[in-house]
Amino acid sequence: MPHRPRNPSGFVRKHPDTASLRWQGVVKYWDVTEERWRQRSATFGLAAEAEAWVDVAKMEHRKTPGYRPPTHERLRDYLPRWLESVVPQVRATTVRSYRQMLAHSITASGDVPLDALTPLDCQRVVTHVLAAGRSPRTARYAFVVLRHALKDAVDWGLISVNPADRAKPPRTPRTELVVPTATEAQALVSAAEEDRFYALWALLAVTGLRLGEALGLQWSDLDLARQRLVVRRTLSGGGGRKRLEPPKTDRGARTVALDSWLIGVLADHRARQREDQAAADTEWASTDFVFTTRRGTWLDHSNIHRAYKAALARAGLPTRFRVHDLRHAMATAWLAGGVNPKIVSERLGHASVAFTLQVYGHVLPDAQGDAAEQMAHSWGGVTMPSPRADRNPDDPDKVGDTLEAKGLI
Repeated sequence: MPHRPRNPSGFVRKHPDTASLRWQGVVKYWDVTEERWRQRSATFGLAAEAEAWVDVAKMEHRKTPGYRPPTHERLRDYLPRWLESVVPQVRATTVRSYRQMLAHSITASGDVPLDALTPLDCQRVVTHVLAAGRSPRTARYAFVVLRHALKDAVDWGLISVNPADRAKPPRTPRTELVVPTATEAQALVSAAEEDRFYALWALLAVTGLRLGEALGLQWSDLDLARQRLVVRRTLSGGGGRKRLEPPKTDRGARTVALDSWLIGVLADHRARQREDQAAADTEWASTDFVFTTRRGTWLDHSNIHRAYKAALARAGLPTRFRVHDLRHAMATAWLAGGVNPKIVSERLGHASVAFTLQVYGHVLPDAQGDAAEQMAHSWGGVTMPSPRADRNPDDPDKVGDTLEAKGLI
């Protein structure tokens, strides 16, 4: 990929001094001698004068040895090349989703050269996704991936500005999270007691681990005596594309406490796995993974999801619930039960407590009411004189009458 961009860019703005009625032209250019970006500006009385100065200044810098003209590469040729550059930086599942999203951009505006791409061309991608019957969420995702790719094109000096910055992605209405209740999660686990995945459902429901994290567990990650496990890796992909990867976030590598009931379930599961190993004999794959096939190999996500739907049906629960919803059920139950959000966030391996509250804040609808009641109790014994002259301290009902008259209560 090219090195730093060399194309000068410029813009006009009102002078930063808010009291001034003047206009400022700003040009950003590459300094060949110092090998870094520099910026120059000039102030004018009229916006048109500032725009004219920017055009001239950009033309001057294009004559310098460090200038490289914009590329005429088409969008359909650039995007696959961009995707190759990000493969080492993201997870395999992310690469696959990026490829799917970029296909929309290639179909909608792939023939447009990068240096001729306009905000309308970027907007056309959104229109194409929506016209194909996909959701606004998918359309927004496709737009965000395109904008990211074009941002890198700016950084690499292929174009001078990102046209997607001036396009408008669709708004995505926030959907309410519908997850199993704690009672429903318990019903699922209880109904699956004879299921060979019983220990997996129990672990997911009690610990809040992601499915990939659970499938990536090895027995060496569990300390049954100290009642804890350590998340070190996750199993992603399906079929022949399965691979072990680091946890989803930096805080995803974490220690999770286990209760005595789950310890017993895992101990029984280990005994049954040893029976499978004995039955498989020489065909057993010694992977040390906690959850495996009957021959010790990695489990496939698709098989897990099918088994989960069957377990839901046996428990008489809606089959719309996903395996990942067991994680949500654990989080909502803990938060609704008054567990500190920081502890819940750490158990889930979220990047921050703020993200945890953003996702699960809806399960704390009475938090403000409870806080207000606590404040009322703490202030209940304090007498505060009102600054209003018409308040009669001998008539305690007068304040309430006044508020009622004003329609405030």
